[in-house]
Amino acid sequence: MTYAPTTIDLTRIAPPAVIEGLTHERFRQEFIFRFGEQWDVERGIDPSLPVWDVGGLEANPAARVGARAFSYIRLLDHQRVNDAIKALLAPLATGSDLDNLVARQNVQRLVVRAATADAPAVMESDAALLRRYLLSFDMASAGSADRYLYEANKVWPQSEDKTLGLWDARVNGFDVHGRRGDTDVVIIGPFGRLPTSEERAAVSAAVRSPHVKPEAVSVAVLNATRAEYEANLVIEIAPGPDASVVQAEAVARVRAAGIERTLIGGEVPDDFIPGAAYGPNVIKVRDLSPVVIEPDPYTVPVLTNINITVEVRG
Repeated sequence: MTYAPTTIDLTRIAPPAVIEGLTHERFRQEFIFRFGEQWDVERGIDPSLPVWDVGGLEANPAARVGARAFSYIRLLDHQRVNDAIKALLAPLATGSDLDNLVARQNVQRLVVRAATADAPAVMESDAALLRRYLLSFDMASAGSADRYLYEANKVWPQSEDKTLGLWDARVNGFDVHGRRGDTDVVIIGPFGRLPTSEERAAVSAAVRSPHVKPEAVSVAVLNATRAEYEANLVIEIAPGPDASVVQAEAVARVRAAGIERTLIGGEVPDDFIPGAAYGPNVIKVRDLSPVVIEPDPYTVPVLTNINITVEVRG
């Protein structure tokens, strides 16, 4: 079976152990323990001081107010350290921190749409910038798949809301199509939209540049073929919940699942769409028009319409 790509969600990478989990209770207990230690030291100097044995009582003003102030300051201190660590890690850095981090690879955030008199500039998103940064480590290898992808993303950068820019790209060579010396760069626009002729021409010029494409290699930029499909479902719910709310939630889940599979070479297996419709208050889902899309390196599945009918069980 043809390899079906999936989106690698870098936000799911476990944070490094050096980043601490912060809780108010932890710092409150530290304050009470440390205060008790120091109070005993003071009593050793001045035995007339009373015994401190009410640190654990929430009603005690010193324990309550002091611990609150101490915990807040400690939280700020530790959070500042956490933020400083995140700024140095590519999957966690954002904004200007990410800008400075990627500069080590001579990568700079791009302008998606220039500023006008009526609107500010639209800049490349953090996700798109991070993707180009990771691709840049193979940037020097002319003719490599990562180099083609890097150049394509550079010339057609993505906005924060993904409504502008390159949505997905795939490089198909001999192992896919069996033609020696030929490379196909397959592209698709935002949310499965076909690229315009201008967008395709820009990507083509970028990947066929002399310093990117080896002399003896033919590189073609192709629009991905849209495999359009619809979701036609019936969801059964129990009496009680607002049917319109449950319906809207199911539509949102199905739409999110469809967007996740809007990838070149993506696969829509049997029961994928009805499975996505399940959630709170949904007892059963019936699929009125089952969809199965096999993975293809030149095709992108695109969910066009979502029709969900609600039946309330008696």
